[in-house]
Amino acid sequence: MVDRKKIMQRTSWISVIGNTLLSLLKIVIGIVAGSMAVLSDGLDSASDVVISAIILFTSSIVSRPPNSKYVYGQEKAEHIASTILSFIIFFMGCQIIITSAEHIIYRQSRELPSMPAIWATAASIAGKLLLSWYQFHQGKRVDSSMLKANAINMRNDVIISGGVLVGLACTFLLDAPVLDPVIAGLIGIYILGSAIGIFRDANVVLMDGVDDTSVYNKIIDAVEKVPGAYHPHRIRSRQVGNRYSIVLDIEADGLLTLTEAHQIAQDVENSITNSIENIYDIVVHVEPKGSSHCAEKYGISRDELAGGQ
Repeated sequence: MVDRKKIMQRTSWISVIGNTLLSLLKIVIGIVAGSMAVLSDGLDSASDVVISAIILFTSSIVSRPPNSKYVYGQEKAEHIASTILSFIIFFMGCQIIITSAEHIIYRQSRELPSMPAIWATAASIAGKLLLSWYQFHQGKRVDSSMLKANAINMRNDVIISGGVLVGLACTFLLDAPVLDPVIAGLIGIYILGSAIGIFRDANVVLMDGVDDTSVYNKIIDAVEKVPGAYHPHRIRSRQVGNRYSIVLDIEADGLLTLTEAHQIAQDVENSITNSIENIYDIVVHVEPKGSSHCAEKYGISRDELAGGQ
């Protein structure tokens, strides 16, 4: 059996060490070579160190078992951590944009960056590619949204570093040092976009939503495979960490015994479990067939899905 906590912690430690080395390389070279773009890229890598450290801490929380205070466990700590990370990344992007704007608006004199800036950026691209691949591979292995999100963040860093490399090449070819703060500003804007995306994705789960709404069609199809189960409705699904907690109502023959109705509900649970991966819990409420229903505030049914609600 895969030890999810151990894999998440080992992957996070590798990310912390790798990003620390890359960050120090780019910050030092950015200062020595006089490149604001490389320095900004280094600060972005520094934020990755913070991200990996938070993931490392959070991995010890999400693995804790449920208790009387947290009866669903503490797996949502993963998404709380992602929200915190989004603010850190957003702040970093704002600082880069402000600094770049000051250099451009006040036309502060700048010298042409030196060649080590290009070599540091090329090394960063190679290092980030390896870290991104490793993070995504391990995140997929243990189905961790934190690790996969961090892998995507590192892949974005490769794009950023690629842009820096192209920009530096143009700066040398055109002998235009002003391009350096312009590139840094564009990097800042890109970082802001990444922060907003991470915040949006994390808060879907925190607001008891689901990333993939096709799960409702899968639930309905699973119920309709069970003989004696009718009209699945008031279906509610939310994510507990990376798993689904599902509650729904079904109808059954009102003349069935309690034991028979319970068996149908159990068959519905088994059918859903076989149709959908990563199930945390399923609650099935059985009603007599043909029951009248008042307007339901929560949950959806097949008709509502067909109507695009």
